[in-house]
Amino acid sequence: MSNFWEHRQVLKDKFDLIQINVGNMCNLTCTHCHIGASPKGDNNMNILTANRIIDKIEQLDIQTIEFTGGTPEMNESFLTFLTRLNEAGKNLVVRTSLTVLNDKKYEHFLEVYKKYNVKVIASLPSVFEDATTEQRGAGVYDETIILLKKLNDMGYGKDNLELDLVYNPVGTYLPAPQAQLQQEYKTILKDRFDVEFNSLATIVNMPIKRFKFDLKKHNLLDEYMNNLKSKYNENTLNNVMCKRVLSIDYEGFIYDCDFNLALETRVKGYENTPFWEIDFDNFKPEISFASHCYACTVNSGSSCHGEVVPNAEETETVCSDESTCSDEEVNTIEDFDAKDNAKEYYGEVLSSSDDLKTTACCTLDMIPKRVRDTLPYIVDEIKDRYYGCGSPMPLVLENQTMLDLGCGSGRDVYILSKLAGESGFVHGIDMTENQINVAKKHQEAQTKRFEYCNVNTNFVHDYIENIDKHFKEESIDIVTSNCVINLLEDKKDILRKVFKLLKHGGEFYFSDVYSNRRLPNHIKKDKVLHGECLGGALYANDFVRYAIEAGFTEPRMVTSKEIEITDEKMQKVIGKTKFYSITYRLWKIEDLDSVCEDYGQFAIYKGGIKESEQEFQLDSNHLFEINRPEHVCKNTADMLSKTRYKDYFEIIGNTDIHFGEFKGCATLATEYEKESENEKDLSCGCC
Repeated sequence: MSNFWEHRQVLKDKFDLIQINVGNMCNLTCTHCHIGASPKGDNNMNILTANRIIDKIEQLDIQTIEFTGGTPEMNESFLTFLTRLNEAGKNLVVRTSLTVLNDKKYEHFLEVYKKYNVKVIASLPSVFEDATTEQRGAGVYDETIILLKKLNDMGYGKDNLELDLVYNPVGTYLPAPQAQLQQEYKTILKDRFDVEFNSLATIVNMPIKRFKFDLKKHNLLDEYMNNLKSKYNENTLNNVMCKRVLSIDYEGFIYDCDFNLALETRVKGYENTPFWEIDFDNFKPEISFASHCYACTVNSGSSCHGEVVPNAEETETVCSDESTCSDEEVNTIEDFDAKDNAKEYYGEVLSSSDDLKTTACCTLDMIPKRVRDTLPYIVDEIKDRYYGCGSPMPLVLENQTMLDLGCGSGRDVYILSKLAGESGFVHGIDMTENQINVAKKHQEAQTKRFEYCNVNTNFVHDYIENIDKHFKEESIDIVTSNCVINLLEDKKDILRKVFKLLKHGGEFYFSDVYSNRRLPNHIKKDKVLHGECLGGALYANDFVRYAIEAGFTEPRMVTSKEIEITDEKMQKVIGKTKFYSITYRLWKIEDLDSVCEDYGQFAIYKGGIKESEQEFQLDSNHLFEINRPEHVCKNTADMLSKTRYKDYFEIIGNTDIHFGEFKGCATLATEYEKESENEKDLSCGCC
């Protein structure tokens, strides 16, 4: 990896921020600290060095001066820095442990910050106590919240006084997108503590000093570095912090960034020249790179101020056609095994959902509010290891026993466990051991976050095909899965086994990828296309037939959307085949008709379902407005009266008199909705 950086030549031709590291003394000893700061830190700037630095800064046309450490407040020169540089008209920024301001010896800095309009940046690795404690120590979380509230009372985070927070992963995983995390932080801190702040910066943990030591201790350094390397984004080089920042250490020597400072790698050509002796009119040194720089160039990039390429998109393409690709690009293999390929792809090739090359393995439906509201409470590592994009989850899950097929790191299992309540229970099964280990690792933490007294989840490491070995027949209320069935070789078998596991009135609710024709072998056996959920896609009509043969008499489509394939090489392989992301619900109900039959029955939605108080969508053809009678077929009446929805509907009529086939099986509310949107009529969703 270091060879890659040895061939980079980037000049520091300008910088607009001076970062002063006053030393390594800190009131905390954080596990991720790249400086290795602690209360015993003894490399700290003296007043003579501070004044020399200030004298030089006053001569430069650099407006923003940032202080870091350690904890700057604990340095004897810090107040001098703030006072003199404020008089010089500089913009001042301090990176603080924050909790140091609870100490009476340093609490006066709160008023100093307000007086000098100092921007405050504070570390908060999680909005939850458990993760913050793991990284920063016991009691830090509560103290941080107290200080944040004090700062808010002073006007920070609300008025013209800026208050930013910093997120570091509590482990070897990478940060989620910055905008997503920022919204989660803002929502939870406001709801739980009435705390506000301006911005959140997500920073990738730097594999140096204390964090590197911990990686080595647990034999994770190579894995972590390989993960960083695999996520390298060339576009980040335009905005990496070393191009615009100059860091100064406690002795006055200069570095390309704070991370090179931690490694004692001084600016090339200025190794023995202190800051105040440099002629900045002729200052264009070459930036020093090394393998740790991968942490700054991963995904959207990382710096002390967060992402450097907001909303960066992957541009990697894949070649899958033997007739148009070079030997090195061909992905098909003669002895292709679907089970082994899925295990390898999701256990070794992918490290997070960002690695997926298409959106095929994702539910394309809009994520419902109940799921969005739960996501911030899911442990970050679980979300990082999740390979889907959506969440196929039906309504009315309270007190239900559920099973998620291909649960991976357990994200959907934990969301379901929250929606089911403490009296519900959710099982997850997955073939990938490292994914299951992540899920199991956080069971206690998730239980605590949901404020449950008892764990209501269980994880099984095994192939999905073996569910009958772990669960009894008629023991599960709801089975879910997100783009998993297509990865299985024998789809008939899994449908039969799911049917047997379900209780009467139970449901298999899931999303998957389907094709408009049966796939040829060169698509089926392509390693990447299979891993991306296209190669295993089932011809839609075959799926309906298999489901009926398994016992699910009348499959109901909930949503359907065509998957856009933008990669040109994939398009050549796929040809005219079209793929669709479809969510189905399959019911285990006795005596369903093979086609929709009319017995003169009516269904009335009484309301009461959370997030569907005014209307309830059963499937793509059946929308029920509250208190509005709808003429329905017998199958629809049974789905509403013989399942967990029975308490929310009134069914008028019985099956004593048959009026023949139910023509145009759909509710009036659905038809009106389609007309208002100028939609074309769908074929009967009941068959």
